[in-house]
Amino acid sequence: MALTSGLKSEDEPTLVGRDLELALIREHLHGMGEGRAVLLRGPAGIGKTRLMHEVLTDLDSDARVLTVKCQASGGAAYAAVRGLFAPLGLTDGDPARHPLLAGSAALAGSAALALPALTTDGDPDGRPADMYGVMHGLYWLTASLAAERPVVLAVDDLQWCDEASLSWLGFLLRRAEGLPVSLFLTLRTEVEPARPDVLDEMADASSCLTVDVEPLTDHAVRDMLAASLAVTPDPAVVARCMELTGGTPFLVQLLVRELKGRTRDAALDADALHDGLGHGTIARFHLDRLTPERLAVAKALAVLESDDIETVAALAGTTPGPAAGAVDALRTAGLLYPDSLAYRHDLMRQAVLDATPAEQRLALRERAARLLNDSGHPSDQVAVQLMHLPEVPEPWMVTVLRSAALGAEQRGAPATAGQYLSRALRHDLDDIELLSASARVLAHSDHPTALSRLEHALTLATDPRLRCRLVLQYVITSLGAQNSLRAFELVGETLPMVEAELGDAPDEQALRTLVEAMALVSGLDEKSTVRRVSERFRDHTLPPGETAEERLLLGMLCALGTLEGRPAAELVPAAERVLRVGDVSLGGWGALGASLTLYLADEIRPVELVLTTLLEHAQKRGQAWNSALVSTTRAQVHMWAGNIAQALSDAQLAFDLVHRDLHVKSAVGPHCTLADVLVLRGDARKAEELLDLVRRPRLDQFTLESHTYMMSRARTRAALGDLEGALGHLLRCGDSLAEAGIGNPVLAPWWYDAAQVLADLGRFGEGRDVVDRVAPAVLRWGTARAQGMLAVSRGVLTPGDTGIDELTEATRLLDGSPGRLEHARAEYLLGRRLLERGDSEGARERLRRAIDIAVLCGDRQLLDQAVPALGAAGGRLRSGTESPTDALSGSERQVAERAAAGATNREIAEALFLTQRTVEFHLTSVYRKLGIRGRGELAAVLAAERRPVG
Repeated sequence: MALTSGLKSEDEPTLVGRDLELALIREHLHGMGEGRAVLLRGPAGIGKTRLMHEVLTDLDSDARVLTVKCQASGGAAYAAVRGLFAPLGLTDGDPARHPLLAGSAALAGSAALALPALTTDGDPDGRPADMYGVMHGLYWLTASLAAERPVVLAVDDLQWCDEASLSWLGFLLRRAEGLPVSLFLTLRTEVEPARPDVLDEMADASSCLTVDVEPLTDHAVRDMLAASLAVTPDPAVVARCMELTGGTPFLVQLLVRELKGRTRDAALDADALHDGLGHGTIARFHLDRLTPERLAVAKALAVLESDDIETVAALAGTTPGPAAGAVDALRTAGLLYPDSLAYRHDLMRQAVLDATPAEQRLALRERAARLLNDSGHPSDQVAVQLMHLPEVPEPWMVTVLRSAALGAEQRGAPATAGQYLSRALRHDLDDIELLSASARVLAHSDHPTALSRLEHALTLATDPRLRCRLVLQYVITSLGAQNSLRAFELVGETLPMVEAELGDAPDEQALRTLVEAMALVSGLDEKSTVRRVSERFRDHTLPPGETAEERLLLGMLCALGTLEGRPAAELVPAAERVLRVGDVSLGGWGALGASLTLYLADEIRPVELVLTTLLEHAQKRGQAWNSALVSTTRAQVHMWAGNIAQALSDAQLAFDLVHRDLHVKSAVGPHCTLADVLVLRGDARKAEELLDLVRRPRLDQFTLESHTYMMSRARTRAALGDLEGALGHLLRCGDSLAEAGIGNPVLAPWWYDAAQVLADLGRFGEGRDVVDRVAPAVLRWGTARAQGMLAVSRGVLTPGDTGIDELTEATRLLDGSPGRLEHARAEYLLGRRLLERGDSEGARERLRRAIDIAVLCGDRQLLDQAVPALGAAGGRLRSGTESPTDALSGSERQVAERAAAGATNREIAEALFLTQRTVEFHLTSVYRKLGIRGRGELAAVLAAERRPVG
């Protein structure tokens, strides 16, 4: 077994010398309702487990205490988690049918995502589970248990905890505030843990009390000797004991056991600690006194860490009867607990292994793996033994490691799967299947190694179908590594082979279509390859979109046409075919490519529907990264439609996920989108702070991200009054688009912003040159919004009545389009020009329209300009432009919108990847800011938040 659930404490001596530690721990855990943690650190034998047991036995009797002791031999993915929940029956059979969960709220929603971690079979659907989703599900399962009664999770020997369980414990601690959940952890300091970064984060948490357990003092050792021997030792005995043990309680206890036998009828003095005692006793315990048969059983127990006497006997080279007798002798000698086959302390187990020559230890490990495998034990238990071997010499071992890796992947533990597969590769470094499988799981954490293994596999692959699949995998991995140049080169090398060697069979046609689609995916990712993609697919026939592969290709062809700036009317029908089916297969790239086309073409509604479907799918599966990606895109669509409040909600969710939960430092879209929203809400200073957080290497090389970032920077600088700085960003954006061959005028409408900045700077001729440069592309794209934006740009740069006529035409074009923000600005600019001409009445009419639209959209930036202008024109507002909802932060609005739609606090928390306490905190703030008493009034307030006021 990889671990033993529960903490042993039989025959432990009275705890002495730990009054200070006990007081600190009890004070820290008082109340059991604040998501507290205690971490006991110290060397082996210092008394961490004994101290933990003392605290746990003194807890509130109502608390549910779940304990697990991790073992040095290692454990399978989420082994410690299963050990914690095993006493509740949550790891046996089908956990969903357990009485604790069946029909209850515990498995409703996100808690069901925990199931892959709780079963040895992983995901019941056989699919790789999302790592974040599994941890998210385990959090909600724990929260459900804590709703019934306080929960204490006690993990002994955390340094040996499997990596997946350790990551989840850190995940839980970050979200445990306000939950009646406590963590109690012990850590051996001389052993390197699997994830030191996670342990450091846990130790540094404000809710975690870290106690470095020190050796006992002379007085404490004296009290321990006196309590155990019923004799008060003289100072010389205490001093000698301190010299031999260093004040380590476990070693003191070993001396006590020996002294009990030697001083039963004699006086206790320092001489009793010489002649065969001292260091020899402490280092070897009683091993020298064991018979060869008993020592063989002791070694088998040390290797297997199992309560299966038959397997222990087989490894020891005996039968269960004699093995049971040897176990009794080991118990009598004080090495084992009286009711199990576990060693009383790992120091005893380690002493047994240390007394075994290295070659013999490896032979025992290999034989143990074979015995476990032959007797039908789960592959991950066999893999624990195989991972101790320096090599994997036999094919059956590779099979076991592959099976164990698949199980780890299905449990949402790709790092563990990667370790198994990397060990399996030692058998054959040229195994293409292993190279591919290991690259797939390593893509979650180690992109360079994953790509290197795929490169090696490609040098070995000769079958065209296999090579295609490896190239497709390379493209997907390179996107995560944020460097698609090599992937695009590989796809380019593969396309001629595909066309020459793949036939007309449906599966081969599908593979060919996928390779073509991935040429687009990889080639459109970076600016330097966009022109080459355009050349490659210039005359490509659009596929009908009848299969998932065809829809992926069709969606990416729509994205290409959109970047090139082909007429929107030609692209929209094809993009609509992609979204009509509504599937989210093949990564959703086809849907996102088609969505880009449709929303820039002002076909907003179908895009909102498909993005909502994608978001719900990601949230249901606990996929935080996909949720962030889709939320970012939907926020951009909301802004394009002039729904700033909804854009704020989605943008805040995306930013929180990548920044707070996923810690993705290279993210760009969430930061830029939220910054754009904040500029429109009049908070340009905070927007600039967000943009300063962007840390994407080679940012200027990416097709979408680089231009999004330059536009966000420009708008932020302009809002802060730095027009020259804003113009610099805008002109660089225009040059970059032209250099890359991107001709769509509204993808990053630098010219629209630049025209207004140049007009404000009085550089009208330069502005007209900019507009003339982009006018053909605007007319070719052909939407009313784009033409209205062009008219606005010409109007602000043209003096007199001609300029007013251009602005008037702009308002006409934009009035019927989804471009509400552009319409509001056109009305404002027209009103200001009319005022300059002396037409106050006409100015007031236009400015009131601008204010009405700005209020409906939530455009505080424009309101701050239009309201003073209306006053200057002699007009006044019939009602205020402020809405109580303007005071809501992005996080508060996320929560408020879902509460108004009828979601419970828990449902809101699950969807937004928050804790229930955070939801409660936000709702309380929302009620206070809106002046309402509860959620019953919330829907009406949000529905009425935007009304015309002019």
